[in-house]
Amino acid sequence: MPIYEYQCTECDHIIEKIESFESEIRTIICPFCNGISNRILSLGSFHLKGDGWAKDGYGKRKMSKEEKIERSTVKTTSTNTKTGETKVVSEKPLEARSLVDD
Repeated sequence: MPIYEYQCTECDHIIEKIESFESEIRTIICPFCNGISNRILSLGSFHLKGDGWAKDGYGKRKMSKEEKIERSTVKTTSTNTKTGETKVVSEKPLEARSLVDD
């Protein structure tokens, strides 16, 4: 269940409250001054760290030459509206420098 934050309109105190995703509560009573506290948008604290994110390009896993070429190529595709078939029209490298580190 997510943690929602509410900010009091009277004393500006911020209160955290655990509620379900389906919760429709938008205001609560401030426990400090009995004023009205409105739900506020707060920043998330999720960070992708470590070697476990290699499939998304965040890890330290060595990529094969084919993977490096695939990730560094811009493909232009065309889709036939009648058949729904998609084909590659052109492939261009992103950069002119070497794509493979040996």
